[in-house]
Amino acid sequence: MSSLTFGPIRHGDSLVRLRPPRLSDFDRWREIRLRDRAWIEPHWGTSPLSWEQRHTPRIWARECLVARADMRAGRRFVGVIEVDGWFAGQIEYTIIDADSGTAEASAWIDAGAAGRGLIGRALLLLCDYMFRVHGVARVLAPVSVDNDPALRCLRGLGFRHEATMVRAYDAGGARKDHTLWALTPADLAAAQLPPLVPADPADVPVVEPRTSRSTYPPSTAPGAVAASTGVPRAVVALAALRWSVWSVREKLRRYRPAGPVALIFPEGPNTVVRTLTRMDRAQWSRVRRTRVTATSSFPRSRQEGLRTEEGSSAGQDRSKSRAQWYRTLWHTRFGLRSPSGLRLVLDVNGTYAGEFHLYDSPLPCQATGLYTWVDPLRVEPELWAAALRSVVEHAFAELGVRRMAAEIPVGDTVTAAVVAAAGFAHEGLLRAHRGPSGLCADHDLWGLT
Repeated sequence: MSSLTFGPIRHGDSLVRLRPPRLSDFDRWREIRLRDRAWIEPHWGTSPLSWEQRHTPRIWARECLVARADMRAGRRFVGVIEVDGWFAGQIEYTIIDADSGTAEASAWIDAGAAGRGLIGRALLLLCDYMFRVHGVARVLAPVSVDNDPALRCLRGLGFRHEATMVRAYDAGGARKDHTLWALTPADLAAAQLPPLVPADPADVPVVEPRTSRSTYPPSTAPGAVAASTGVPRAVVALAALRWSVWSVREKLRRYRPAGPVALIFPEGPNTVVRTLTRMDRAQWSRVRRTRVTATSSFPRSRQEGLRTEEGSSAGQDRSKSRAQWYRTLWHTRFGLRSPSGLRLVLDVNGTYAGEFHLYDSPLPCQATGLYTWVDPLRVEPELWAAALRSVVEHAFAELGVRRMAAEIPVGDTVTAAVVAAAGFAHEGLLRAHRGPSGLCADHDLWGLT
């Protein structure tokens, strides 16, 4: 995606185009962001840096480098919203779950260009491309409950409200509730929006911004963009070095050993929630076979191919199961930070009776995901809820978790009652969503902070 350019298309008296960011955009980017601080910062992620420190040449160089790397890898598209040849804002689409075809959208625009439908036109342009070319099935957009302009924009484009996530994001210096909106190809068709009209080639800006018949920018003198100095090469080199060091450090952090977990609670005599051990291999394999047969699904992980391919032999199945076991056991050593998260066993009288799986949720809610199941022949709902409460207490007190989210298929009333008894609150309904079990269906979203 690193070389994609969309448009220009005509919108009223303006031409709108999306293109990858450039180092030479720095001056214009910084000018708008500093001028519109009151417009942007309340809805932007909290940082220990001041607003001015967050808009330096090094920060912009890092943003461009990371964007290019992610676009080359196909993980996201980061674009500049260009209006009549002028830098006017940014838009981003991140593939948060490639298996289910789910992407997250976010955008911001110059306050002087707001209210004209320009950002909605840019969102529509990219949604249309993601649906047609990349096979994206759902585009999600989290928006702060007090961001009225963004909410009006999403409603006008046909996005549908699915959930209100309590204290989901740390934005503007505090954790805020965010609404979650979703758009599917069917929603876009039902909205009956005006078609995207390409601009006449004669009107396409080539190098210089348009200065005649242009309604943007309202407060910048002509030629200001052409005089942009961009980012010095030395600053770019330093930003690349710092980013490389940070990336290596983050990868190594995932493999920092974590201590074993053993949670005992008064409601469960002879019951413990503990870390997976080598002695669990036989029961883990038995449980896996039983659950795959019974439900045709299993907790998914990008590191684990948990589903059996059609036509594979029994020997291949055993080989896959063995490899998955050792991979799961290896990741267990590193706890919640590991690539597959933290997997805890519900042990009842020495029997593998259930699991609690904590992982990085692919939903845009800054949450630790929770997937849990038990053997109903060995565990009553009351005991299950008590065990879950002990896991929640451990996660918040010992692991530093700030929010947990559980996606439960509609109709699974037993699991829903258990998470409710553990303190989770129902936040909304995710339509045609592929949950952690691998099942693509409507899911209720439950959250706890």
